[in-house]
Amino acid sequence: MRLQGKTVLVVGGGSGIGRGCARACAADGAAVMVADLNEAAAAETAAAAIDGSGGRTAAIGVNVTDERSVAAAVRATVRAFGALDVLITSAGGRPDGDRWRHMVELYLTGTYYACKYALAEMEPAGRGAIVNIASVAGLRGSIAGGIEETGYPAAKHGVIGMTKTLALAYAGRGIRVNAICPGYVRTALTEPLHAADDGGAALITERLRIPMGRWGEPDEIGTVAAFLACDDASFITGQAIAVDGGMTAR
Repeated sequence: MRLQGKTVLVVGGGSGIGRGCARACAADGAAVMVADLNEAAAAETAAAAIDGSGGRTAAIGVNVTDERSVAAAVRATVRAFGALDVLITSAGGRPDGDRWRHMVELYLTGTYYACKYALAEMEPAGRGAIVNIASVAGLRGSIAGGIEETGYPAAKHGVIGMTKTLALAYAGRGIRVNAICPGYVRTALTEPLHAADDGGAALITERLRIPMGRWGEPDEIGTVAAFLACDDASFITGQAIAVDGGMTAR
């Protein structure tokens, strides 16, 4: 119960990696606000995946590309639980329309909004932890080619740069900021890849040659996020930690 007595806001907690993060934090004793564009999915995460383990939870709808919506989600978390100790950003979605604009607004600008308003709550308290979900695509180039596919890796590189910069700025104020860089994780967003006849095995073992030879699972990212959020990680800040089955070790 490493997060007992702490309040966690998971932005993008309705499904996938965000749901894994919410579940892991609740299992470690945190009160968790699940925020997602799909409010029904957020409520499902809170009720089914968390309340069953005895955690205190709530759910709220949020559009991370709308600054006022993000600010409202942070305020709602403080109203519901009395404080905000931990922010985890994990919003995601498929591109709609202008791919570059969509990816940058969703993954980078949305993360900035969440950090901005969370820090405003954490700084007066003199403590807090932020965990931004980046990607291995933020550590290296993406295997997807073409100018139209540059938005996602560019945004994730930006998330890592923002994470490191905030870590330096707030290190002396009791606030830690880290990023997790997942590899290929089995979620709804990656379903077109792992829904192949072989379950995506050829992609993992032949094309990407991931040393562990398998897909990651959302809960495997969630447990790392919960660790980075807790006091056991009290001397870790400004890091971009790859959780990728050894992919970036090559």
